[in-house]
Amino acid sequence: MSDVAAKFVWKLARRHSWGSPIPAEQLIRLVAGTEDHNELARILEEEVLELPFIVQSVDGIYIPNGQDAHVEAGNWLRQQTGFDDLTIKATLSRMPDDWPNDE
Repeated sequence: MSDVAAKFVWKLARRHSWGSPIPAEQLIRLVAGTEDHNELARILEEEVLELPFIVQSVDGIYIPNGQDAHVEAGNWLRQQTGFDDLTIKATLSRMPDDWPNDE
């Protein structure tokens, strides 16, 4: 998974409001910086939308506002980014108290 895919997931986690969708073009602009928009659109389509906790509807893309999706997203972010557990847990509002429960 690319670093850019992690940027998309992080933006979705940070910018969503109670699971509200973000239109794809707006999400690309949020991630873009100096990146090529066509390449970002490809990564969004081929990498990010394939993740099990990402949903695309007619209104846009989002992480569902349920605990299972937030735990999946949190676990993925732990593996793919350098964010610490406290930052991830504070960002994804539906995390259980015992997350991460590394056993």
